[in-house]
Amino acid sequence: MSDVKIDSIVPYMAFGAITIAVVFFTFYYLYIKDEALKRYRNFLWVTLGYIFLKEFILIPKYTQDPLFLYIISEVFYWSSLILYVRFIYITIDFKEKEGLFRQLAIITQVLHGLAFIIYMGFQIVLPEYKIFFGYIFAPISIFLFIVVCLFIQNLYKNRVFIYYRFLYIGSFLFLIFNTLGLFFNSPDKNFYGLTNFSILCIGWFLELMMFMLALCMKAKNDWDEKLSTIEKNTSIEKKLLLQEMERQQVIHESKQTERLKISNDIHDGISNTISGLKFYINDKRLQTQNLKEKEFLKDLESEINSIYIQVRDYIQKLYSGDHEDNYDILYFLDALQQHYKTSSLQIFINIDRIHINKYLTKYQAKEFYFILNEIIGNSIKHSKCDEISIQIGFDETVCNFSIQDNGKGFDYDISRNKGLGLSIIQNRINKLQGEIKYSILNGTKVRGYFPYSYPPKEGG
Repeated sequence: MSDVKIDSIVPYMAFGAITIAVVFFTFYYLYIKDEALKRYRNFLWVTLGYIFLKEFILIPKYTQDPLFLYIISEVFYWSSLILYVRFIYITIDFKEKEGLFRQLAIITQVLHGLAFIIYMGFQIVLPEYKIFFGYIFAPISIFLFIVVCLFIQNLYKNRVFIYYRFLYIGSFLFLIFNTLGLFFNSPDKNFYGLTNFSILCIGWFLELMMFMLALCMKAKNDWDEKLSTIEKNTSIEKKLLLQEMERQQVIHESKQTERLKISNDIHDGISNTISGLKFYINDKRLQTQNLKEKEFLKDLESEINSIYIQVRDYIQKLYSGDHEDNYDILYFLDALQQHYKTSSLQIFINIDRIHINKYLTKYQAKEFYFILNEIIGNSIKHSKCDEISIQIGFDETVCNFSIQDNGKGFDYDISRNKGLGLSIIQNRINKLQGEIKYSILNGTKVRGYFPYSYPPKEGG
């Protein structure tokens, strides 16, 4: 491919790359609202305007006719230099040296403005002396080189994030090619077959590539920082979780130790005392010949049996550590049936054993446990029955239950009979969103239901 063809392709390559970049950064700025990106976008727009005028409007490229368009194109070019300096300045983050670099940036913008005025004066008013502009611009270029080198040297010295290094390497290339282009600013001059305009386009293209690399490095660094923060937070959360688990373990072990102590104290003290009292009353009942006294002692023995079962149940729960979390209805009813197996009281149980622990939540099981305990306790203590039948079943959404005895029956009106714990039973069935009914016919029958599919909350 000949030098002429290369020289003609370079502007189109730069124009295409800058067009894509400027459109992308324009929309990207709407998303991130970054001041540096805003200034870089402005620089690209003006640069794109200059390339468009030189490549597509001013034909040939080095003509000054029409003068108005030529002046506009030069305004675009020199404005792009000033806007680029403003962009570079906004990226400065050198803390103690910020004042120095701010002054350098201001001086650079002033020098560019003066250079533009001098350049246009030579081009329009004194075209025969325009060759001398290169000598005038040389000190300005040297000053700009020194400023850029100071930027880069300070970056490496302070080990500043590599994102800024790419920015200033790009600015270094930008400055080299723009300065080089000014020394070949005529149709009869070229640099290895490249004219002034192609040299400038190469500088813009290389600078854009460096900026894109810098942007990629910044995105990678931001992502790495986010990952590091996430990992750090995750590590802290894990540490806190482990600490909480250890704390809960200590609490659990302390509770368990206290439960064991209390259960042993109750077993050795109250439980044994109740057991001894039960045998004493039973012995007295067998010895007495008075029928009323016999009946009284029998009722008293039933009451003590009920208390004994409840105490033993609490001892079991304390010992197993399930006092707060688990109310095993099956265990309670089976233990009750087993306890009265050798007595005159018969207890019949018909329960859906498969579903009772599957369908009921812990909260529902707890409330239901106390309901059953209260109702069965009433039958044992007050009805003078010798049979109690307990049925518990489930349909699609409701748990149905009934407790029936063959005793004498008693008044279940809450307002008149507060000693039977009826208000407690009613409160608990209300918590389960259920209903309960009482009937007296050849004994007492209690029927009720509650929706097991409804998840009631504690205390509600």
